[in-house]
Amino acid sequence: MKIRISKKTRTLLILYLAVLVALYIVVFQMPKVSEKFETTQVLENGTLEVSCETSGYIIKDEAVCTANQTGAIEYKWDDGTVVKKGSKLAKIKEPESEKDKEKAKDAQVRGKYKDYLEALKGYDLLKETKKAPVSGVFSLSIDGGEKYFSIGNMDKIKKEEAAEHILGELDLKREDVRAGEPIMKVSNDDVWYILCWVEKADARKYEVGEKGRIAIGDSTMDAKVHKIEKDGEEYRMVFYLNVYYKDFASARQVDLNVVESNTVGLIVDNECIVKKDGQEGVYVRNKDGDTYFKPIKVKITDGKQSVIYESIYVNDKYEQVETVRVYQEVLRHPQEALEEDMAKE
Repeated sequence: MKIRISKKTRTLLILYLAVLVALYIVVFQMPKVSEKFETTQVLENGTLEVSCETSGYIIKDEAVCTANQTGAIEYKWDDGTVVKKGSKLAKIKEPESEKDKEKAKDAQVRGKYKDYLEALKGYDLLKETKKAPVSGVFSLSIDGGEKYFSIGNMDKIKKEEAAEHILGELDLKREDVRAGEPIMKVSNDDVWYILCWVEKADARKYEVGEKGRIAIGDSTMDAKVHKIEKDGEEYRMVFYLNVYYKDFASARQVDLNVVESNTVGLIVDNECIVKKDGQEGVYVRNKDGDTYFKPIKVKITDGKQSVIYESIYVNDKYEQVETVRVYQEVLRHPQEALEEDMAKE
């Protein structure tokens, strides 16, 4: 059976759909269109938070202790305990019978430890001792990267080869040990770093010396940007930390989210920023409608907006530079003004 719709009903349906379309345009599209045709932006104070997701390596000084004799071992501390330098970490009991003593003399380092010892060869924190060589977190595992990922070697670490220096986590807890075998580790947690590589656009979000937060899994820690250097097509970033992290002793390669602290200043859309003779700036429109170039200095950017200094900033030559002020109007599309300006010179 066919359902017939009256002419009046069809008209009402069409009107209803037209109203829905009109509402959609007003609510969702008009703000975008009006924003597109706005010619200026008024500078106002605000805050901007930028973040970057990447993976990196934990850089720390770790003392790896080896057994000075063969025998049954008794550990004094649980994994993850913070110990002081000089603390006794373990006790190795000598064999009781003469036969066992003779066997102990001939005992060789077992195969599974040899690759790790080779990776640590020449490492100044590879110590034959049962006492803590440094203060830090006691642990019963190593990954072979303790030497390569030490603080003293940090500047020599290369992205393309870094992963090769992690041999995998090796559990050191056992009942008997042989002379020369690794038996435990102490990781200095007073000062440590995270090294990572990011794209240029992400590197520009941060400045050396600025504080922020680093999230690794469900742990969030305070950090400070220690170094930013160009490294091929990417940028090498180092973050300084001296805080507690629950997986500190065992962690090496980690996924992280770097969140810059909320930065306060004048907020400007990046489309307003141009470069004139190598200097970043904006074109200010005065009350008479005239425009002029004003140099700026960016604190941070998220790629769409930037936080810039207000009134005065100090340039690379340690000179004070007069810049924009709050509530000034700047051109959103300053390219034409820049071209006219350059033509006059």
